[in-house]
Amino acid sequence: MRPLFVYGTLLFPEILHSLLGRLPGSSEAILPGYHRFSIHDGADVRPYPAVFPRHGAEVQGLLLSGLSPKEHTILDAYEDEDYVKTAVSVLQDDQRVEASVYVWRAGKRGQLRGVWDLEQFRVQHLDAYLRHMK
Repeated sequence: MRPLFVYGTLLFPEILHSLLGRLPGSSEAILPGYHRFSIHDGADVRPYPAVFPRHGAEVQGLLLSGLSPKEHTILDAYEDEDYVKTAVSVLQDDQRVEASVYVWRAGKRGQLRGVWDLEQFRVQHLDAYLRHMK
């Protein structure tokens, strides 16, 4: 199975551990040609992000390795039907690596705006998010 590129809530070890019961191997990577957006439902802003193609953009994240088929299934369930698991090429230490990533559905592109902020999520939402996951 391909490694999984993560760019949002799955960057937090606490969330990964809560889902998988362990922390998989990870290394820094870059997803070229994509942008990390905030998701807007009318006046509401979801606390988690989405990536979508954008020429010239790039997203920094982690490449998770050594995931079992069961763990892929758990992470697939964690991401909802608004995301499509997509094969991509990421950069890891200036080398191209084939990976998978959860990309926002094209039909919902209109909900994406601005930039999602990792630190803002950590400060404003992480604790509540973890409580909700239990």
